Amino acid sequence: MTDKDEENKKDKNNKKDIISRKNKGIIIIVILVIIALIYIVADTLYQEDNSKNNMENSIENNITANGEETSKNFYIQDGKLFVIDNNNNRTIQVPGDFSQMNMSDYEEGTYQSNTSLGNIYFYYKLNDKIYLVMSENTIFDDWTTKDLTSKTIGIPSGSKIKCIRISGNYGYIFSVNPEGEGKIIKSTTEGDYWSEVKTSFTLNDNCTLKFLNEFGMAVDGFLTVPSEDGKKCDLYRVNNMSEETFEKIDVNGASDSNKNFTYYSMPQFLDNTGMVIIMEVKENRDDSNESAEKFVSTDEGVTWKTETEYQKQKNEEAESYNDFINRYNQMAENLDKSVYVTDFDNYSVSSNEVKISEAKAKEIAEIGFEESAARIAGEGVEDTERETIEIQEVTPNNYFTRKYNEGDKVYTNIRRKAYVVTKTNNMGNGVRVYVDATTGLIIGGAAFGD
Repeated sequence: MTDKDEENKKDKNNKKDIISRKNKGIIIIVILVIIALIYIVADTLYQEDNSKNNMENSIENNITANGEETSKNFYIQDGKLFVIDNNNNRTIQVPGDFSQMNMSDYEEGTYQSNTSLGNIYFYYKLNDKIYLVMSENTIFDDWTTKDLTSKTIGIPSGSKIKCIRISGNYGYIFSVNPEGEGKIIKSTTEGDYWSEVKTSFTLNDNCTLKFLNEFGMAVDGFLTVPSEDGKKCDLYRVNNMSEETFEKIDVNGASDSNKNFTYYSMPQFLDNTGMVIIMEVKENRDDSNESAEKFVSTDEGVTWKTETEYQKQKNEEAESYNDFINRYNQMAENLDKSVYVTDFDNYSVSSNEVKISEAKAKEIAEIGFEESAARIAGEGVEDTERETIEIQEVTPNNYFTRKYNEGDKVYTNIRRKAYVVTKTNNMGNGVRVYVDATTGLIIGGAAFGD
């Protein structure tokens, strides 16, 4: 090898060393960049988690005061307003600048939420104006704010809000101006547009508007209207379908005492079902010797009966219901054993051959359809649009033999070849009856459709 060749070889080796060092440097830089990115991401996550913890602490501080729960389900932090969705265990930020507000600016009861119906709404006051804030959808990412003191809505500045309710399409706001004059506005457009409710009576600060069901539709509302001298009080129910909106309630006709009742006590739900409303009334509320009479309504205050009549009706309905169950169970016990299998534990047939004709199976199945219509499901005998019959391998069940409060039962240890006779009406509802193809006994059935 010449000196020149040796020199060329050294140059090549030197270049390789330079490239190798450069590659190592690049790799080191890439590793450092990755480490830096990991640190940034970790720090961001830590800050978010820390912020979340601070938020949760803030929520806790604002939900409780002196160890007691408050009615405020919202809080302000760094000029931002957050509402608390307890149904879904989360907080929702409301768009807007609330830096001028503080918790003391919110009256008790200003915040109301109904996340089960997909809305949150509340109001707040600022410089004698009243603002209504509402969510526009069920995911709470679209909000609107309305100035209730604007000309289009018309609540006087400085008014006191006595009641606000938005539920479904309907909304009601009862306000009293600084002079003590009351006003009720109503919305039928989910709070988008409002109009004043004209009444034949005078509204003032002594009137009370209340909706009994916190999370239901705005149909269970009642309004008390005391007389000027305070000796009498009328009661009205909210009727969304009526142009008058408020219908006067008078239970004197339902009473046996012939008294002229007054209605100072607001109706309330009798129990937690939200179906039965009860109220107490007296002729003279200041007479301590007069006992109050109780009246009950089961149709949102449209009609009323005395509590005694209601209890009597309930007892009669319970007796009728018990009689029905007894008759139902008796019919199940008295099934004709020459037609139905009633003891599946001891039903054992060695053969699974088809021994009865299709015509005979249809004749037997007809007995099952009549039993089903009389006791279990109404379809199958009348209004039959289509009838089919086919042989299938079926598992017997207790469709015909079960008692009223028993659940469905399938006898999985038995498999039988059976005629499955099906009747369907024009609504797609129907009944099918299983007739054992060997013994000709009915071994089950089913009802389907609505």
